[in-house]
Amino acid sequence: MSDKKPNTKNTKAASKNTSKKTASGKVIKPLRRTNAAKSGQVGGKSDSKATNSRKERLFGRLKKNDEQGAYTSVKNQKSKRGFLGKASGASSRGGFEQDKNRFRMIWVISLVILGLLIARAYYLQVANAQFYQDKGNELITSVRTQKSYRGMITDRNNLPLAISAPLATVTFSPHDYAREYYELKRIILTNPDSPKLVARMQKRLDNMDLTKLAAAANVPVDELKKVTAIDASVDVTDEEAVKAALPKGAGSHYLPLLNKVTPEIAQSVSSLDFPGVYEKNFFQRYYPQPQPNSQLLGFMGQNSTDPEGGYEGRAGIEHQYETELSGSDGKVLVLKDAKQNSLKELKQIEPEVAGKDVALTIDSRLQYLLYKELEKAGRVQKARWSTGMIVDVQTGEVLALSTWPSFNSNNLNEMTGENQRNRALLDVFEPGSVMKPFTVATALDSGKYTPTSLIDTNPGSIRVRGYTIRDHNNLGRINLATLLQKSSNVASTKIALSLPPEAITNMQRQFGFGKKTPLQFPGEGSGMIVTPKEKETARRATVSYGYGLQVTLAQVAQAYSALAAGGVIHPLTLIKDDKTKPSKRIMAHEQAMSIVQMLESVTETGGTAKAAAIDGYRVAGKTGTSRRINPEGGYYSDQYRNVFAGIVPASNPRLVGVMLIEDPRGQMYAGLTVAPVFHNVMKEALRLYNVPLDKPLETKAK
Repeated sequence: MSDKKPNTKNTKAASKNTSKKTASGKVIKPLRRTNAAKSGQVGGKSDSKATNSRKERLFGRLKKNDEQGAYTSVKNQKSKRGFLGKASGASSRGGFEQDKNRFRMIWVISLVILGLLIARAYYLQVANAQFYQDKGNELITSVRTQKSYRGMITDRNNLPLAISAPLATVTFSPHDYAREYYELKRIILTNPDSPKLVARMQKRLDNMDLTKLAAAANVPVDELKKVTAIDASVDVTDEEAVKAALPKGAGSHYLPLLNKVTPEIAQSVSSLDFPGVYEKNFFQRYYPQPQPNSQLLGFMGQNSTDPEGGYEGRAGIEHQYETELSGSDGKVLVLKDAKQNSLKELKQIEPEVAGKDVALTIDSRLQYLLYKELEKAGRVQKARWSTGMIVDVQTGEVLALSTWPSFNSNNLNEMTGENQRNRALLDVFEPGSVMKPFTVATALDSGKYTPTSLIDTNPGSIRVRGYTIRDHNNLGRINLATLLQKSSNVASTKIALSLPPEAITNMQRQFGFGKKTPLQFPGEGSGMIVTPKEKETARRATVSYGYGLQVTLAQVAQAYSALAAGGVIHPLTLIKDDKTKPSKRIMAHEQAMSIVQMLESVTETGGTAKAAAIDGYRVAGKTGTSRRINPEGGYYSDQYRNVFAGIVPASNPRLVGVMLIEDPRGQMYAGLTVAPVFHNVMKEALRLYNVPLDKPLETKAK
C-alpha cells in the first residue's frame, strides 16, 4: 500500500491563509472553517483543488463585503453626506473643512445663548432691578409709619391750649392665638425624637396661659376662653381640622383689651409677649380749656386720604396751621415673619419730623373771663348767642376771642353747626351806631367840620326820599361829641348829605371795613361796603349810622384800635412772634384822639353806656343797637342786635374791647345788655396788665 505524503507546501499555504488576522470593522457573517473530514478528502490533488476553490469563494466574499463595507476599516470607509451637505466622518478627505464649519457653528450658537443670558441678567439685575427687589421685599419686609408728634398750641404765656397726649390701644386676636396654640401642639406631637425642640415648644405653650393675660388686662378669663374656643380633641396634624376649629365671626380677629390708655398701662400687657396681642400707639389731641377756645382753636378730624386713618385739623387754628403743627411722619423698614408680625427694625427710610409749636397772642386768663361773662349775659338775656374780643392797641395782638354757646372740643358729640361757629370772625351783620365815630372822622377829615361845629337836628327827625329818620328825642343844635354821646341819627344823616357820596364809605374802607382782616382765619367773612350814588340819598344817609353795609366784629375791633392808636391801623394778629407787622396811618393823630375824647362822654352821665364805666379809668366807647334783618324782607320789629366797642384807658389807650349779643330778650338796648359785659371783662384785664389809673377813684359817702 503506497500512501502518499501530504503536500506539505499546500498545507502550509492553507495554514497560512487561515491564520490571517480577522479584518477589523463590522462583521456581517462570521467566517467558518471548512471541516476537512466532511469533504472526505485529506490530501492529494483533489485537496489542492478544493483548497483553491475555497480560497476563491473566500476572497470573493471578502471583496463583496469590502464593497459593502463589512470588513473595511474606518480609514477606508467611503464618506457619507453629512450635516449641511458636507462630508461627515473621519475621512482623510474633507475632514478639516467639516470640523472647522462645525466649530464655527457651535461658537455662533454659544455666543447667541450667552448674549441672551447676559441680556436677561441685565434686565433682571439692572434695568428692572428695583421692581423685583421691591417684590422680594414685600414678602419679608413692610414699611411702618412712625406718627410724628403734633405741636402744641399755647397762649402768649406759653400755657398749653392744645396738646397731644401719647396713648395706646391693646387688642387681642383669638384667631391668631388659637392658630399658634394648635401649631405648637402639632410640633410637639410630630417631633418625639427632638427632645430639645419639644421642650422649647412646651415652654412657649405654657406661657400662653390665658390666666396671665386676663390678670394683666383686667378681663375675665372665662371671656377669653370663650372667644378662643380651644378644642383639645382636634387632630392638630390635620390641617383642615385645625382650620375648622379656629375662631370665626365677629370679634375673632379683634377684641379690645385696653382702649386709649397711657403707654405705661399698655406696657403691662404688651410686655407679656402673648400671641395674638397687638399694641397700637397714637397721639390724642387734648384741650385743657375747651369751651372758651373751641371755636378759635378748632378741632381734629379723620383724614380720609390717610391709609393709616390719621387725623388733621378741620377748623380754626388747627386747620389754619396744619402744616406747621403736624410735622411729617417717619417711615421705618421692618422685618416681618410669615404671620406678618414685626421682628425688628431694619432701617429708617424717612426721618420723623415733629410738628412745631404755635404760640398765640391769646391770654388764657382773659379768654376764660370773656367767655364766662358772655355766657352769663347770654343766659340772662336769653339771647341766641354772644361773642367778643379784646385787642392790644399798641400791637394789634388779639388777647381774647370767644363765643357762647360753645362745645367741649374733647367730646365732639357736643358739637353742632351753630355752636362751632366763630361768630366774631365768620358772621357779618349791620353794625348800627358803632359806625358813627367813622362818620365823625369823615367830617373832620373833610375840613368842613371841627369838634365844636354845631348841627341842627330839629325837630328830631328828617325826611329823606320818602323815609323818615328819627332820633329818640329832639336834641336840637348839637356838636360832634353830643352826636356820639346821644347817638343822633339825624346829625349823622346831615353830615353824610353834606359830603360827597363816596366820602363816608371811603373812610370806612380805610379803617379796614369791606375786606378780611389780616388774621386770614378759615371761613372769615369780608363784609360788604357799597358806595352809594349821588341820587341815592337814602342809602347815603343810612350808611352814616351803620345800616346798608355788612361788617364783622373783628373789623369793628380793628377800626376802634386804629382810632385808639391815634389814627394808625395795626393789623390784627393771633400769632405771637417777633416780626413787626407793617402799620399804616389813615388819619391825623389829633383828629383820632379828639374822637376818642368825644367817645368818653358815652360812658359818662347822660351817655348811652354808663354801665361800661370803670372806676379809676377814663373809658371811651360807643353803643350800637340795630334791628335784625328779616330773611323774608325788611327788619324784625322785635329783634335786635346789641354791640358795644370801648377803649381803655382813654387818656393813653391800651386795650380795646368789642362785645355783641344777638337778639337779647331781657333788655333791648346795648347800654343795658352788652355794656356791663365790657365793664366786667375790662376791669379784670386792666388789673391783670397793671395798667395805671388815669382817673381818681370814686369814694362812697358814709
